[in-house]
Amino acid sequence: MRVRTAFACVTAGAVVLAACGGSSGSSVSDRPGSTTTTTAKGDAAAAYVGLTKQAAIAKAKADGRPWRIAREDGERFMLTQDYDPNRVTFEIDHGKITKASLG
Repeated sequence: MRVRTAFACVTAGAVVLAACGGSSGSSVSDRPGSTTTTTAKGDAAAAYVGLTKQAAIAKAKADGRPWRIAREDGERFMLTQDYDPNRVTFEIDHGKITKASLG
């Protein structure tokens, strides 16, 4: 009986996590093919700070990086918890990137 209960809990958890994987409008990008960069992780993310929202999105697309917006002008967006070392996550204030991170 304990094994069935544990299995049911694990299965339910997997279903809930899978349901969190969808995108919600403009806060998550399409996932282009992954790329490898030789830039240090912090330097790659820092290159987006100070750019306008449109310029940062264009740069991410040009760099072949998936992107998403975690926060914009105080509004926080739900994010998946999967790890993608190439994905850049933006925080935006007044149309400019104030924080960017990879992963």
